[in-house]
Amino acid sequence: MGPAEIVASLKELCEEHGPRLTTEEIVGWIDRHGGFESDRELVAFAKKMKARQYARMLEYEDEYTRTRIKRLWSCRDPEQNRRFYADILQMPDDRRKRLVRQYVKFAEQLRTVRRAMADYFAGQHFFDFYVEDDVEELVSSER
Repeated sequence: MGPAEIVASLKELCEEHGPRLTTEEIVGWIDRHGGFESDRELVAFAKKMKARQYARMLEYEDEYTRTRIKRLWSCRDPEQNRRFYADILQMPDDRRKRLVRQYVKFAEQLRTVRRAMADYFAGQHFFDFYVEDDVEELVSSER
């Protein structure tokens, strides 16, 4: 069973266990269902995950905004059908500045979404507090 199959079959665990899962419960469930056929496969997967973790840890600090963002971004090369890392320091200065501005904007929007979701699951059902009028109209028109 590979990572895609594990993720797809996690529905069973959610149905069995209920609303509050811990990481340890998910790991135990993967082990019980033979998530990795051999120790060699598990070690290879762990190394791949650790490499990704280290790549995410490398940061770039913008000299103007003092914003820290990931320096390496994972992308898929459609010709080779493989993932590679793009280094934002390899971008021209004007593109990198625009990227940082857009990143700051999207990061703030994401924080708002995360706060809303955390509040919702904590029993505070007030999404309307976070949602802007134009977004409300878009959601209601899609129904």
